[in-house]
Amino acid sequence: MKKLFALIAFAATLSFAVSAPFTHDGFFFSVTSGLGYGTFNDDIDDGFAQIESNGLQAEASIKIGGAIVNGLIIHATFAMNQLYSDLEATSKTGRDDRLSHDGFDILFMGGGATFYIPGGSNVFLGASAGVTTYSVTIGNQSADFLNLDSGFGVIATIGKEWWIHEELGLGIAFSYTYTSAEGEYRGEKNEASTNMFSLSATFTFN
Repeated sequence: MKKLFALIAFAATLSFAVSAPFTHDGFFFSVTSGLGYGTFNDDIDDGFAQIESNGLQAEASIKIGGAIVNGLIIHATFAMNQLYSDLEATSKTGRDDRLSHDGFDILFMGGGATFYIPGGSNVFLGASAGVTTYSVTIGNQSADFLNLDSGFGVIATIGKEWWIHEELGLGIAFSYTYTSAEGEYRGEKNEASTNMFSLSATFTFN
């Protein structure tokens, strides 16, 4: 991961000197913000319980990097998803509980690449992989309610932008985010994962 970030920093530094208007060949900075649908599932060993959340989620991300060739950019990726639906817990005894949380955040830090399809359409494809952390707060309890360790995540994106200035673009993007993590809940091993779909607005300096 350190080598990847070093390569991204090097590409971003070099790209300041070669940037041309209305091209994807320079320093790259992009932010997104949007809404979508997310599912969370946490299976606890021995049938102890299953915890789920399904519904509205919000997504935001920042990408910083530079083009290594025209149209191909490598970047660091920082993202956060927030799940808004209550947690639903089903125990091995068949008891169902609904838990209203005060915040459910999933943080992502990693690196990836964005490729703008040649031809001037400004349609792009992107992918990132990295480390994720879950933070769930119930009442005034610790944000580590589920005791999940850091895990793994991937983000895949497709979108289109329109130039509003020689170095600035506005657009829309559809993204899919998958994350997973393991931990220990009340003495039992638990395995959690999310699937999140977002439609976002994008703002890019390139």
